[in-house]
Amino acid sequence: MNAKDIMSSPVITVSSDATVGEAADLMLEHGTSCLPVLDESGQLGGILTHTDFAIHRRYLSPSGSMDTLMGSWVTPGALEEVSRRLRHKPLKEIMRSPVITVQEWTPVSEVANLMLRNRISRIPVMRGDKLVGIITRHDFIKLMAVRVDIRFL
Repeated sequence: MNAKDIMSSPVITVSSDATVGEAADLMLEHGTSCLPVLDESGQLGGILTHTDFAIHRRYLSPSGSMDTLMGSWVTPGALEEVSRRLRHKPLKEIMRSPVITVQEWTPVSEVANLMLRNRISRIPVMRGDKLVGIITRHDFIKLMAVRVDIRFL
């Protein structure tokens, strides 16, 4: 079994010139937790996942608040300010690049090992240099469920 046999396709993507807010809106609209980012030429240039939206300490000003969110000490006002600033940031500033990818003919076992070794939950599937799909942990769960159902029939 190869990557193309379990990948999800088509893939919802975003342009590298989009803002963080536009990408967040797109993710919410399509119910997805990741977006491959395409550069000006339509090539895969990065990837954005829901974890990239976490409020990191580097965005927070020091505060004496005792409220905590996602492991950072913040006030509600500080959280709103960080959200406003991040919403207008260029996507290029928070996306991950370079992206680990596999080819559509890559064996599923190799895809799983690559994801485990690199501690990633999603991996774009390529046909040459063209994005054709994506594999997530969810696709492996579906694969296991199908395998279990087949054995019990």
